Amino acid sequence: MEKEAALVSEIGRLLPDFVNACRDDADVVIIHKDAFAADYQDHEFALLGKKIKFAGLMGKEVRIVGENRKTFKGASKPEVLQ
Repeated sequence: MEKEAALVSEIGRLLPDFVNACRDDADVVIIHKDAFAADYQDHEFALLGKKIKFAGLMGKEVRIVGENRKTFKGASKPEVLQ
């Protein structure tokens, strides 16, 4: 329980928009693959694992979409979670 609480606290501090997305009614949280480790940073790969674990704790499925270094087709500008 202590490790779980530390994870929840860390994700809440670092990624509040992701936490809000996980608290929504949707069953799935979608992440674009360029939203993390676009330059293959090890710490961002670790953070991705923590995001997936957190989403699982919240009962969410995680889907990673997109092609390398490409944005969603047809999107004029990226959406910002608020």
